[in-house]
Amino acid sequence: MKISVLSALAVCGLVSCSKDDGVVISDVLKVVPSKMLIEPNGFDVVTFTVEYDGIDVTDKSTVYMADGSVAGLTFATDAEGSYGFYAEYNGERSETVTIVATGSMPAIPEDPEPDNTAFVRRSLMILFTSTDCSMCPYAISALHQLSLSPARNSYVLVECHSVARNDPAYYSGPLMSVYGSDVTPYVSADLDVNLAIVGGNPSIDAGMRNYWSLVNEAASSRPAQAGIAASSVLIGSTVSVSMSVKAAQTGEYKVAAWLLEDDIYGSQLNSGAAGNIDFNIHNDCLRYAQYTGSGRDADYTGVSLGTVNAGEEAGYTFSIPVEDGWDVDNCHLVLLVTAEDGGSFYVNNAAKCEIGGTVAYEYE
Repeated sequence: MKISVLSALAVCGLVSCSKDDGVVISDVLKVVPSKMLIEPNGFDVVTFTVEYDGIDVTDKSTVYMADGSVAGLTFATDAEGSYGFYAEYNGERSETVTIVATGSMPAIPEDPEPDNTAFVRRSLMILFTSTDCSMCPYAISALHQLSLSPARNSYVLVECHSVARNDPAYYSGPLMSVYGSDVTPYVSADLDVNLAIVGGNPSIDAGMRNYWSLVNEAASSRPAQAGIAASSVLIGSTVSVSMSVKAAQTGEYKVAAWLLEDDIYGSQLNSGAAGNIDFNIHNDCLRYAQYTGSGRDADYTGVSLGTVNAGEEAGYTFSIPVEDGWDVDNCHLVLLVTAEDGGSFYVNNAAKCEIGGTVAYEYE
């Protein structure tokens, strides 16, 4: 069991990788839609351009729908839903982008302070855990205390159940593999090492203080460079979330949207060890997080918005599939913006959003 308070999340991605059909997926070939969200009225049109390492190669490329049919350079529909598109150029294939057609997406809230860029800063805290982890109840108790303290508005918590496959909250992605990687500068705390032992067991009070100090350290070492606003909606079995990022400093930014589920029952080892909490009910459990690459080369830093100038905004719309067995009524979103620092992308800010809800920019 490990706790990680992230200013940082995933650093390197693969230059390219091969799919089973032999087509190379390139990180420099991009299909660029004119917008990510359209009305399903048959005439609201999205237009595609194709870029290779920043150079327009549209006239030499082909844009396809996710099923492999040729899409052309424009798309409109009268059917609500999510539609995937990719481009091929010179034997390489771009990553798939998703266009959402909906008339029910709530509007992103208006900026309450358009001239302000002093954003509230939230760190991303990840608990790497499992139902067969005997030490985890102590960490969960410490995190519960932290949630009752003034620090509760300074971080967003994600529980990554990444060890035991029989864990009902098991997350199969390689996020755990990235933890501790030499190429990933996590700010982290190992419960077994960093917390004081009292009577043979970790001290919950010491754990709470330690986690609070890590949250403060993350915020002070990397102040908020951008804020997050968003809206989301459930369309069938797909969650669509439209994010907007406002920059306080000019730079390249990436965005990510993760899906979490609460109230998952799983018998927790050593559940009577610490605190007056039902350790068999698990909350903030990671269900979905988009990434590229694999293992310690996994890149969870998100989708690039390119360079955003200070005071300006940029946006992206995500489409997240809800799998069978997930209770979408108990799910919510964690939204991340990552910023570049010394060649790595760090989680610079985070926000929570209910499915079907909205998030406004928050200022100090």
